[in-house]
Amino acid sequence: MKLNLKQADTEIQPQWQPIVGYPCQPEFEPSTWVQLWQLPNPYSHDEALLLCQLSEDEWVGWIPDHGETILYRYQFFRR
Repeated sequence: MKLNLKQADTEIQPQWQPIVGYPCQPEFEPSTWVQLWQLPNPYSHDEALLLCQLSEDEWVGWIPDHGETILYRYQFFRR
């Protein structure tokens, strides 16, 4: 018996499968220093230490010469 591959009844569709065991790295982590787009006051530093994440877009951060504050994702970037 000969198998004819040109006349297959079904068409195989590629499917996306997640790779198990390889988690995505989070964009930011606690204890990370980030650069601020804008200073909270004229005497504070231009970077902040991320303390903990509150939501997808909010972090508690500590800014030298300013103190603890809520930072929104659009206010900082990785240096």
